[in-house]
Amino acid sequence: MSRRLQDYMLASAKSGREVVQAGPFTVTITEHDPNVYLNYAVPAPGADPAPADVEALISAFTSRGRTPRLEYLPGLAPAVEPALLAAGFTVADRLPLMECGPDTATEQPVPAGFELVTPTTDEEIEAMLAAQHEAFGEAPPTAAHVTATRAKAASGQIQLLARETATGETAGGGIAVAVRDGISEVAGIAVRPRYERRGLGATLTSHLTGAAFAAGATLAFLTPAGEPQERVYGRVGYRRAGEVLFLSYSAT
Repeated sequence: MSRRLQDYMLASAKSGREVVQAGPFTVTITEHDPNVYLNYAVPAPGADPAPADVEALISAFTSRGRTPRLEYLPGLAPAVEPALLAAGFTVADRLPLMECGPDTATEQPVPAGFELVTPTTDEEIEAMLAAQHEAFGEAPPTAAHVTATRAKAASGQIQLLARETATGETAGGGIAVAVRDGISEVAGIAVRPRYERRGLGATLTSHLTGAAFAAGATLAFLTPAGEPQERVYGRVGYRRAGEVLFLSYSAT
């Protein structure tokens, strides 16, 4: 299953991005956005990089004004982490990998006073992105973000916006990546701070997961940012299945 998920993660990363091969590393670059979460590399299974490979990896990012960063399942390439740590990379994070299948998914109700909608207009897309950026401490979205998000929806990405029924105020949002080889990643689950503890995180996750299964997925996965999020996703039916390693590099 890990190899299947790694192949999926790599294929998803390549979609709509510049792809550069640096030794055993596939580097994906988002042209319009330097956000580190949108620019990263994935090593080939079993990779054992030489110093020249690591130099090529770093150059692939820095020559394009991006921060060198990796996201991958460490169990598939155990030699990568020590090689990169020796070259000056640091562990940015090590998060649980959680999986959910149609037989374990649990539907969560929409909290009273809220509604879930699929954003279709630029205004709705921007509202969803603004909620995500606020929740994750990022700068407000730009027109380029809206354009890119609209294109992803046209390519099968499932997007969901949570808002107050009475006021229309955006409360949160999230996405499920387009189904590929029976797999979808549920990601970007965000609830604006003033709407936390209303059950919206579980609701967004539940409905996105169900939509992914309805679109043909047989497996959904996500990476919680911490124990509170892991507990929320556990209520939806996700179970820990491994870990995802994040490495980054700074010349300073």
